[in-house]
Amino acid sequence: MQKTPRQFYASLGLLIILNLVIKPIWIFAIDRQVQNVVGTVEYGNYFSLVNLSIVFSFLLDWGFTSFYNRQLAAKEESMKNSAGYFLLVKFLFSLFYVLIVLLVSFSSGIDRWDVLIPVIGIQVFTSFFLFFRAIITAGQWFKTDAVLSVLDKSLMIFICGIFLFFPTVAGGMNINKFLWTQTGCLAFSVLVTVLILVQQEIKFSFGVSFSFPKIFRSAFPYALIVLLMGIHFRLDGFLLERIHSAGAEQAGNYAAAYRLLDAANMIGYLFASFLLPFIAKQWSEKKDITYVILTTRHVLIAFSLGVSVLAIFMAPWMQSLLYSGNSNATTVIQYCIPALIGYSLVAIYGTVLTATGHIRYFCIITFIAVLINIVLNLLLIPSWGAKGCCIAALVSQGFCGVATLVLVKKKLDIAIQYRSLLIYTMIASLLSGLFYYGNQAGFNVVLLISAAVIITFLSLLFTKLLKPAEWLSFLNKSNL
Repeated sequence: MQKTPRQFYASLGLLIILNLVIKPIWIFAIDRQVQNVVGTVEYGNYFSLVNLSIVFSFLLDWGFTSFYNRQLAAKEESMKNSAGYFLLVKFLFSLFYVLIVLLVSFSSGIDRWDVLIPVIGIQVFTSFFLFFRAIITAGQWFKTDAVLSVLDKSLMIFICGIFLFFPTVAGGMNINKFLWTQTGCLAFSVLVTVLILVQQEIKFSFGVSFSFPKIFRSAFPYALIVLLMGIHFRLDGFLLERIHSAGAEQAGNYAAAYRLLDAANMIGYLFASFLLPFIAKQWSEKKDITYVILTTRHVLIAFSLGVSVLAIFMAPWMQSLLYSGNSNATTVIQYCIPALIGYSLVAIYGTVLTATGHIRYFCIITFIAVLINIVLNLLLIPSWGAKGCCIAALVSQGFCGVATLVLVKKKLDIAIQYRSLLIYTMIASLLSGLFYYGNQAGFNVVLLISAAVIITFLSLLFTKLLKPAEWLSFLNKSNL
């Protein structure tokens, strides 16, 4: 059944709200506490292997889920009974993925098989979970998908919370309990999703066939960008643990800072999930997309600058609040979080390139950024450890963000609006002064953060980078 725009965006709002409630609880109340309980070294080993498994996760799908999602949404009747074919392909991809990760791990001298095996299982179940959810979104059941999107994390919060906060009853937490709990919760979520699909009369028939080479060619650019971005975002954690003399400890320190970066980047991810279908639709209808791109950029960059300045000046407070037993995380936090600015630019302009059919250019830029990142990591990690990974990410993510911005300007004639760059600098200066002098004077941190939010918002309003009335008018004109 076709959903109205109002229904679609009500479901999107539910998706965003649920994720903004559940995901931070998972990140800060559970995942962070697990690191504090099991220790920096043990968590560093886990973080390294998770990053390795994510780098190769493109092997689990090759873009077939996105391809099937688009085809099913456009041709529901003819594609409805072909889910079994794509499911069979995913089974074969999963076997290939497991084999490759095991071979790479064995050749790399990894000996923590007790950690690696459930980590692989988590990635496989996640891939199937996303595939079944893609069928649900193609069927326009957006509210169902919104609830499913937080099902596994909600279960893990409940179960891991018992282990962490009632250790005398549940026997405490260790890394193996943490991993197998994730595996079990994901497996249960997959089962629930399959049952919903069966109830909706989706049949997994294996008799329907397609031209595999044709689908592969269509899906390959999307698989390639997943591979490149996986390497760009995740390979450094694995290299750090393998190359540095105190690799596990350094990886643990990096994980402590990266968790904060990942949490802050969730805002950009949610914006991108909205921008991709919206810009694709506007572009296909030959409507102007400049306003929404620039407004989104202003909001995300202002947010990124605020979080970055907070990390630079208030890292000791953040470290003591979150990682009481790990004083080494302070400097890493200061160098790690500012990469969020590059992340935000990529979230906006990479999404624009993908939505407007310029994904191959995005792949080229990301490939160059990956080369920069790998070379810098190999040069910096032996001496600088986790801080070297942060410097490499700052440079490569910054390059990727600026390059995508410039390419969008060249290919789509989207204004850069140089005046806004001066305003960004002004906002960063104001916030730096606030946190520096406020910290020196001993002001309450919550008060400083509240003042920073107000200053940022008022700066956007007074400089007219953000115009709420015009934004609402734009949404109404777009039938949103």
